[in-house]
Amino acid sequence: MPEFPPETVVRKKRSMAPLLIAVSVIVIGLAVVGSSTSGGAGMYNFTLAQLERDGGKVEGKDIKVAGKVAKGSVRGQPASESFRFDLDDNAGHKLTIAYPKLLPDPFEEGRDAIVAGRLVRDGDGARLLRASSLTVKCPSRYGDAESLSDADREKYYKTDYKKHLDAQRK
Repeated sequence: MPEFPPETVVRKKRSMAPLLIAVSVIVIGLAVVGSSTSGGAGMYNFTLAQLERDGGKVEGKDIKVAGKVAKGSVRGQPASESFRFDLDDNAGHKLTIAYPKLLPDPFEEGRDAIVAGRLVRDGDGARLLRASSLTVKCPSRYGDAESLSDADREKYYKTDYKKHLDAQRK
């Protein structure tokens, strides 16, 4: 039998493009899901005392802070760029909040509030939180609901709650 030279196997070079595309789609998909479900994971939570001490480190960043709406601090027209109020912590620390949206129904001086937004400097150089969200705790919801009598609950909804609804309709 005659001997034939061994055949040279020619392999076709495979393209890496499909693999790179698949990996890219997976990485982008994970990034989108991770950023949309983080629920404020990139947001810093501060007390008013911490902001007074270390606020310069987070200026221009999104933060969340809690305190009481300071008595006598509400100024400007609600739902406008001029509306301001102060949060305080009863220890002498305070922060001015700018909130241009409609106020939540239970908004009132002396109530606990949680505010999220971007910490900036106002025209006078003072720190200001440009709020994107405002949550106000309502005593009838967050306090001991059983401690309120039926008469107190009725009074709240007929006077205080109605006052806020009327103010928002103006």
